[in-house]
Amino acid sequence: MITEWEKNIIDNADSYSIVEWRPLGKTTKTIVHTYDEAKDLFQRTILEHTATLAYAIKDQSHANLNHLEDFKSEVKYVKSKTR
Repeated sequence: MITEWEKNIIDNADSYSIVEWRPLGKTTKTIVHTYDEAKDLFQRTILEHTATLAYAIKDQSHANLNHLEDFKSEVKYVKSKTR
């Protein structure tokens, strides 16, 4: 459930961040300025990198968007290395 605090940040966001989380300091972050840009970038990124997070940014506050319908993803398969 979304809190009033999160809703305020999402509704009044200055920008949005799409983060491809990787270990060892190799995480990448892309900042976009509209909700639609964030949604589009997230949908393209999640196809290749399943550990992708989306945030709305307002001033110095961040609200996670991954619980919203536009940013949910269902992992259909798990990539694994051949040994």
